[in-house]
Amino acid sequence: MEHLAISVSLIQNGTPHAHCVLVRKSGSAPQSPGARLMVQRDGVMHGTIGGGCVEMEVRRLALNALRGGQAQLHAFRMDDDYGYDDGLICGGRVWVFIQPHPERWLPALQAAQRLQESGQSGAWVLVTSGQASFGDAFCVGEQEIVPDPPEEWRAPLQEVAQRALQEEKMLYVPLTEGVEAYVEPVQPLPRLVLVGAGHIAHALAPMAASAGFDVVVIDDRPSFANSERFPAASRCIVGDIAGSLQELPTDSRTYIVIVTRGHRHDADALRVALHKPAAYVGMIGSKRKITVIYRDLLQRGEATLEQLAQVYSPLGLDIGAETVGEIAVSILAELVAVRRGKLDGRNKSSVASLMSLYNPSLAAP
Repeated sequence: MEHLAISVSLIQNGTPHAHCVLVRKSGSAPQSPGARLMVQRDGVMHGTIGGGCVEMEVRRLALNALRGGQAQLHAFRMDDDYGYDDGLICGGRVWVFIQPHPERWLPALQAAQRLQESGQSGAWVLVTSGQASFGDAFCVGEQEIVPDPPEEWRAPLQEVAQRALQEEKMLYVPLTEGVEAYVEPVQPLPRLVLVGAGHIAHALAPMAASAGFDVVVIDDRPSFANSERFPAASRCIVGDIAGSLQELPTDSRTYIVIVTRGHRHDADALRVALHKPAAYVGMIGSKRKITVIYRDLLQRGEATLEQLAQVYSPLGLDIGAETVGEIAVSILAELVAVRRGKLDGRNKSSVASLMSLYNPSLAAP
């Protein structure tokens, strides 16, 4: 769930606002179900449901709702006249639920936030009744449902929550007669481990955080790895680089980017990362540097070609990046592509070819 912290903070601070959730779409649309927009009474907005004319119409409806309206589900056709005027002619339809009293959702939102921050999974559920909706919200965790729903809803809510987690997308599900549910999976944020706190990590960290990554920075220099230099990072670890990476828990939602200040630190970090259960391992460097490090790991029996074939190196998508900022953009683009299933690892033959250029005897048969 995006913008959980913002929503909870606005409610706890007593800031009047409407919480708008894109709950369903058909055809082409700029955003997917689960996109959120918070509209304050003064017109300030947080988040997005896709921008353009539909977002402005949702903003207008949200401001109207804040002047005494009720929660309601609205449908928008992306090729309506107002859409054509603004160039929004996607042709799809979206349904947006507007809740001008999000304080009703606070227990469910807080429960979802706790799940996400503790590394657990669950589902956030919006329950409505037809078009004119009361809009109750629940958070379904492994052990409980917050707040306590009617007894007849418990089993259906738990069932659709499991489906949403398995399919990793927001689901529209008729719950019981006359009642429908929009079920959004709640999962820990993907973690980006920046191994090295130099200029590239410094540029990449805030962009990655804004793209939905939980950023952790590792370096052995306290003057580099600190919250003042990396305010977007949830954690800065100061210590031996390879040792700190070894001790850091990782899983299939972890992305490791190796951008230390030297070849030795890069090699040490890669040696550890190759044996971590990560979704992504990438290392910066020229082809010669990469080849030397790969050769040494192979000769020492510390890596196989199959393992090295999964490393993203050279790091980042090839967009012709030259400056630090451009390199950071190329790395983030690659991370997002892997996260969204557009890239699934390097080709083993390319690694073998790279090695054969340096020493033919090291190429796989």
